[in-house]
Amino acid sequence: MRRRPVLVTVAAFAAAALAAIAAAPAGAATTPPGNMYYLTNGTTGGTADLAFGYGKADDVVLIGDWNGDGTDTLGVRRGNTYYLTNSTTGGNADITFSYGKPTDVVLIGDWNGDGKDTLGVRRANEFFLTNGTAGGTADLAFSYGKPNDVVMIGDWNGDAKDTLGVRRESTYYLTNATRGGIADITFAYGKAADVVLVGDWNGDAKDTLGVRRESTYYLTNGTTGGAANLTFAYGRATDTVLVGDWNGDGTDTLGIRRPAPVRNTIPAGPTGASVWVYSVPTQVKTGLYKSTNATADCVWITQNKAGEEIGYGYGYGAGRPSYTQIGNDAAAFAEYPACGTWTQALPDDTKAPVASPVDGQYRVGIDVAAATYTATVPANSPGCYVSALRDFRGVDATSIIANNTATPGQVVTWPVLGSDVGFETFGCGTWVKQAQPTASRSAVVPLDLRITPGSLVERPGAEFRSID
Repeated sequence: MRRRPVLVTVAAFAAAALAAIAAAPAGAATTPPGNMYYLTNGTTGGTADLAFGYGKADDVVLIGDWNGDGTDTLGVRRGNTYYLTNSTTGGNADITFSYGKPTDVVLIGDWNGDGKDTLGVRRANEFFLTNGTAGGTADLAFSYGKPNDVVMIGDWNGDAKDTLGVRRESTYYLTNATRGGIADITFAYGKAADVVLVGDWNGDAKDTLGVRRESTYYLTNGTTGGAANLTFAYGRATDTVLVGDWNGDGTDTLGIRRPAPVRNTIPAGPTGASVWVYSVPTQVKTGLYKSTNATADCVWITQNKAGEEIGYGYGYGAGRPSYTQIGNDAAAFAEYPACGTWTQALPDDTKAPVASPVDGQYRVGIDVAAATYTATVPANSPGCYVSALRDFRGVDATSIIANNTATPGQVVTWPVLGSDVGFETFGCGTWVKQAQPTASRSAVVPLDLRITPGSLVERPGAEFRSID
């Protein structure tokens, strides 16, 4: 949120969480919301732009711009101690201090318009706001609304200062000052059972409402009620939702919090074994897996119930990414020990695209960005092989969208398109990102490197090794 990032009604979420825990019967297990965060910089759904872990699974999480740089980051509360971070990368807290009582309901806002978010606490209908992150006494204290009101924080008039609003079922009463008195804005929006969000959805420096119904969001750019201006789906109905300006562009977007995923693994074969075979799905589960310690001697194969090969693949050297995809049609997965340990890859994995890919396989949008790349094939290369992949099943006839080879000294241009699932390269040297993706692959591939539709090329230097 620009200048004074606003939280998703932290007070309402914290109160609801405490009430749920208090209401749980003796011996009942409660599921913590988790310590993995998936943040998006748009309001169109899709995959997360940032993913990272922070704090503990049961922490009370706060969102704010703690240092005034225009970007929202996380903070966690444990009792009356607060741990605030100025980045969205996890790690240790940048600011730690104590404030209020462990039982206080906590609010976040920029109360004085200095561009930095600070704390406030609510006790019934009494509010105690501070303009610093060092603890101490409140800078502002006043009464507003009723003790059982649902309280929201936002900059309703665009003056760079956050003030209060209260919700009574589907009616909202917003004030433009940090004092008591009557509301400055009153209107109805949504349904009484809606989960309500607050944010600056269009970057006009004014906060407005949004409602969440399961995993669908309805955002409005005004404080007059009426139909939503933006509607989209994001995440899961069970996610805890956050709101913030994660990239400092002045527009608030969503983030979700959920438990860390439990990933399946395929262990490396025992040292000394020539081939190791696992049954699917008894010993190895279906899915997409990644290894970064598969040497060039790694070969893997999937087989069906008849023992026939479905797909195959290779390693690319220690530290280089390799993928294997085991489908529902697989009955066995076989590998050489040189493949190392495979770990399940998930659609919401952290986006960490490399700028200059080398030998390996890459997921487009996660490991490598869609763009045009150029490489000069090294003099000692056995030959350059590059391909665009539809999947990582290793089935030549269906997994490969397009591929080609080049010889040492040759300059190769290859577009990685946003519609590609994977990018595979071997022996081509280092690829350098050149430009944004083009509409078609043939538009930038030199004449002598164009792909004939339907034609496939074997990887140079690759010797197929049968696994019986």
